[in-house]
Amino acid sequence: MALSIRRVGRFLALTAVAAVLLTGAARYGLGRFLASERGKTLVAERLGNTIGMPVEVSQFDVGDDTSSFGFRVMDPADPKAEVLRVPQASADVTATDLVTGRVAPSALNLNGAALTLRVNTAGQLTTPLPAFAGNGGTVPTVAVEGGHICIRQDGRPEFAVSGISLKLEPVGELLVITGKVADPKWGAWVIRGELRRDARAGWVELTCPDAPLDANLLATVPFAPAGLFDDVPTGERVGVTLRLNIGADRDVQPTVEIRHVRTVFGFPVATAFRLTPGSDRYYFEATK
Repeated sequence: MALSIRRVGRFLALTAVAAVLLTGAARYGLGRFLASERGKTLVAERLGNTIGMPVEVSQFDVGDDTSSFGFRVMDPADPKAEVLRVPQASADVTATDLVTGRVAPSALNLNGAALTLRVNTAGQLTTPLPAFAGNGGTVPTVAVEGGHICIRQDGRPEFAVSGISLKLEPVGELLVITGKVADPKWGAWVIRGELRRDARAGWVELTCPDAPLDANLLATVPFAPAGLFDDVPTGERVGVTLRLNIGADRDVQPTVEIRHVRTVFGFPVATAFRLTPGSDRYYFEATK
């Protein structure tokens, strides 16, 4: 028996409506599951497998194209030691990506990220950090707003910097770093740098035209040997350029220039202090 065109059209319309409702219900159900404690545990496992460190997820909200979440990354050697806390993050990751384990976002935005590193008295970093993807790996563009870094070195006051805005963008085999710091204590700094993913080497440079050389702040600078700043004009505002050259073996070679301008008989006189390696430690040497 032949079907009427009207009946066929009605059947197709009902089928389309049912498909939309079932798809929406499935997405809603999956979203509800991922927002539950079991779902957050699954998300934490996926994130942890991606970065190679334990992760705790505090909240998760999945969308059609983007997911938002809050999480903490913990030290594998000490489950109570927090390495990274991100109260709010978003990435172009779907529910399907998380369930199947194919978590490879192209963009990751972190708001209010707080990084805590621990250093021993010998100046060795004791906090593990995930290695960035090597040659051929997928690296997302990472943007940080309102960031905070804290470095706790045994035997000295805590070093802390806030107001960090940072962007890491993959360009071929390079990770290009741009950003700035607006900290009420340390002043305004510009950040730039490049890291080669194949050689796992590169450089990072921070510059500030009007940095405070406050003795109490300088006492918190990690990795600096005792007495490093004895020969520089503390209590003054100076221009500073700090560059860290990172070798393939993760060896870091610092170069620092401090430019101090003072007035002598009404004329500006500039003096530069450069970080110089000695036989057993670094020291600042004055140059004209």
